[in-house]
Amino acid sequence: MALVIEGRRIMYRIHCQADDVKLSFAYMTEKDACDAVSERDISNVICTVSDVSPAALPANTFDAGFNWFIAYPCISSTPIDVVAWGKAIRA
Repeated sequence: MALVIEGRRIMYRIHCQADDVKLSFAYMTEKDACDAVSERDISNVICTVSDVSPAALPANTFDAGFNWFIAYPCISSTPIDVVAWGKAIRA
């Protein structure tokens, strides 16, 4: 999963013609992830934002039901640019 996200980050960086792009990860339920991606907005969902990759999601976050993620540029506003999203892997 980490390689896929890294590939998406690189493609996004090239697309934006940026020197570097750092990602934030918002963790939430599946329904909230689907809603947030379709609206490109995480402000209306309950989520936890972290710099921890979904490939290493802490067990307590996973067990709390926040097992879906949206990866977006750290420096972002609404609407967010969704770089990647999907189900996280429990660490």
